Amino acid sequence: MNRASIESQLNNIPCDVEDTEEMFWLRESDDYQSKVKLGNLLAAQYRFKEAAQAYETAASIKSTEPTLFLSLGGSYLTLFKYDEALLAYKKAMSLGASAKALAYPLGILHYLKQDYHKACEYFLQCLPCGGEMKIAIIYWHTLASYLAGTTPTLLDEFTEDMDVGHHIAYKKTVSVFKSNAGSVNNALNNKNAYSANDEPDCSSDNNDPDYSSDNDLNRAIILYGLSVYYNHIGNNEKSSATLDEALKCDSVWPCVSYLAAYRLKARH
Repeated sequence: MNRASIESQLNNIPCDVEDTEEMFWLRESDDYQSKVKLGNLLAAQYRFKEAAQAYETAASIKSTEPTLFLSLGGSYLTLFKYDEALLAYKKAMSLGASAKALAYPLGILHYLKQDYHKACEYFLQCLPCGGEMKIAIIYWHTLASYLAGTTPTLLDEFTEDMDVGHHIAYKKTVSVFKSNAGSVNNALNNKNAYSANDEPDCSSDNNDPDYSSDNDLNRAIILYGLSVYYNHIGNNEKSSATLDEALKCDSVWPCVSYLAAYRLKARH
């Protein structure tokens, strides 16, 4: 499927992705479900500016569904519109979304804003949780701790025999953090880290776009994590080179690791 580029969504470059026939007819409909479905289809094409508009239109019709505001918040977060995302998440909570369900996206929001202490607080609120989610939490909490200059306490809960489901890339990267570089080459070279049969959740709240045949998702997770790790241990040259490699994975640019890499590069 054709998907919008990050430049078209963040830098006002024209978007050359066109509506499908289904999307055309959804635009012609004025009911709530049509606007929500249109937003979901636009998000699947990485057209998050238009997706946010569709969700806002849906909210003007009916504003009682917390899931709508989770989707709206995810679209705004992907566009780095933090204030709008926060308002959407607060609305979702007022409509019944649990604080625990919102802890992860709020942790990501504060991470991207560079408020790493606050990000750590939210990531801790995600626990306890299952192994697939927990490895993602350990990954992000550890990176936020490195950047905040605090102790990555959740690393103590990582073990090599953790059942992480399809979150192989998170596990490979956290293994490096835990072993203090002992498994960097393993993380980068082990084919299991990039298996096309793995379908890791990019966890960016973007309506679960299909990454099933694309190894870039796993690479983005690993390479971004390693770039922060290298910076943490004082190897700035390696950190910069690894960050550049992560940014080559632009086919999955809405994933959180790519967005974090993009923001980090923009600040340098």
